[in-house]
Amino acid sequence: MPTTPDRIDLATLPTPLERADRLSAAWGGPTIWVKRDDLTGFGLSGNKVRKLEYHFAAAIASGADTVVTCGAVQSNHCRATAVAAARLGLACDVYLRAAAPPRSVTANHLLMRLAGASVTLVTPDEYSARDKLMEARAAEYAAAGRSAWVIPEGASDALGMWGLVRGTRELADQAAVIPARRISIWHAASSGGTTAGIAWAIDRLGLDMDVTAVSVGDSGDEFGSRLSAIWSTATAGWGGATPGVPIDFVDGYVGGGYGVASTEQLAVEAEATALTGLLFDPTYTGKALFALKSEIEAGRFGRDDHVVFWHTGGGFAVFATDYGGVI
Repeated sequence: MPTTPDRIDLATLPTPLERADRLSAAWGGPTIWVKRDDLTGFGLSGNKVRKLEYHFAAAIASGADTVVTCGAVQSNHCRATAVAAARLGLACDVYLRAAAPPRSVTANHLLMRLAGASVTLVTPDEYSARDKLMEARAAEYAAAGRSAWVIPEGASDALGMWGLVRGTRELADQAAVIPARRISIWHAASSGGTTAGIAWAIDRLGLDMDVTAVSVGDSGDEFGSRLSAIWSTATAGWGGATPGVPIDFVDGYVGGGYGVASTEQLAVEAEATALTGLLFDPTYTGKALFALKSEIEAGRFGRDDHVVFWHTGGGFAVFATDYGGVI
């Protein structure tokens, strides 16, 4: 594997790989394993902190005193960025997408503010120009004699993807305990950085693993464009060809769209928590779990198969969710 970019230690790594026997038995399909990135530590930042280790290293090396980023009003990424900035002594400026001002400041949004982030709420239409908004804010800081480092949505770019390249190398070492010729990695997908890093590592390391990316809101064309952009920049910077790993993109469980969870999905989340003791957030891991159970019921996997569910964290979003009618 080519030389990798610099990183700064923020996460508690490696995260464990655990066998979910009760969940596997209840759902009656493959043996399910869980890659516990909900245990990366650092404010329960999930897989987001893996990407931020590279972005904050670059920000500090550039002399930045501020980071600027964006996400949904309950963004795990923005919360993780705010916590990391507080730890490292940088200011944090975030743009949050919200159709209307939230009636209360809760969960991830609350934690961003507690960590001292400067929050600007923008409408979905305004958010469509998020990259321009962030560049303009960085220019304002430069004009004031300061320096800002812009972190894209989800830290999903050719720099942030290295966090999941490293994570997949961890998994490759841990997977020796799995008695299967081929392993399927199942994960929630949105901004593309997680999938890009996993597939890059599988390709470069020659791992015998399949990748399934479950959309939490976007179409296959949108997601494919993001992956192509990330890999194009990565190959230009670190060499080699674009990864040739087939990615099964599943977009049949988007439901009402990003951040919208059906009662049926929430019931599956609650069931999984009761069978594992783990928290699953409605936007990402909950939707990916719902898709996994549905695909098992449809006969996608057999009892000899092994699936690694990559738990990307995000448990704080549970506290901003109405589970009425489910529990």
